[in-house]
Amino acid sequence: MSIRLLSDGLLFALSDTDGKPCASCTYPFESGAEDYCAAVKELFFRHQHLTFPYRRVHISYQPQSYVLIPSALYEEGRGDYWLRSAVDLPDEGKGAAVMEYLLPHQDKMLISAWDKPLYEFLRRTQVGTEFVPDFALFLQDTERRSRQHAGKRIALSIRQDKLDLFVFEGGSLLFANAYVITHDSNARTLAEETLFYLVTVWKSLHLDPENDHVAICIRRSADGSSPDRDDLQQTIAPFFRHLELSEDYQ
Repeated sequence: MSIRLLSDGLLFALSDTDGKPCASCTYPFESGAEDYCAAVKELFFRHQHLTFPYRRVHISYQPQSYVLIPSALYEEGRGDYWLRSAVDLPDEGKGAAVMEYLLPHQDKMLISAWDKPLYEFLRRTQVGTEFVPDFALFLQDTERRSRQHAGKRIALSIRQDKLDLFVFEGGSLLFANAYVITHDSNARTLAEETLFYLVTVWKSLHLDPENDHVAICIRRSADGSSPDRDDLQQTIAPFFRHLELSEDYQ
């Protein structure tokens, strides 16, 4: 069984022991929940099959923030030290779970902060759960593609409130960071914000707009809505020659 946590609900999928998909369903959050954790809990209470004992449980979560470090420098149980050196975290025990993800083929660890009450609830509900960042498959595909051409490959994953930006070169992950997306009606559009962060990284890492590739993954919400693809294309294409957009990645 796998659960992909979305900004406004969750995607439930079931496979047999051979990995063949059996069923899937999207559950949007009910209105009136106090916070994100409470909204997820309500769905578990309302749909009991989410709590059935499964042979294997895979949870795709959306990290709040993260830092990339070499595996050789990592010490088990010290993930909070690396996180606090890069991002602001609440005091210990007050809402942040430190998640550790070893990036395949990279010799690097992604240390991320996530909703601690929700993490503890899911651990109690499903024993032996595997937690993986929801952009993991997108990263693996970007790594593979970055080995196929010279130059760098920039991968952007757009969710409701954040933009995840990664830079690869020759299959190696060089940079990873999450940026907050504003929701103020007077702020720049999503496309302009995306371009702003892209240009900022472009300047700091000396990207080549003629030869480097940009891949953008647009996440869908539980209600099926997603950012405007045409607006992103028209805003970013004039600055980067090689631009690819996909509407989701599961």
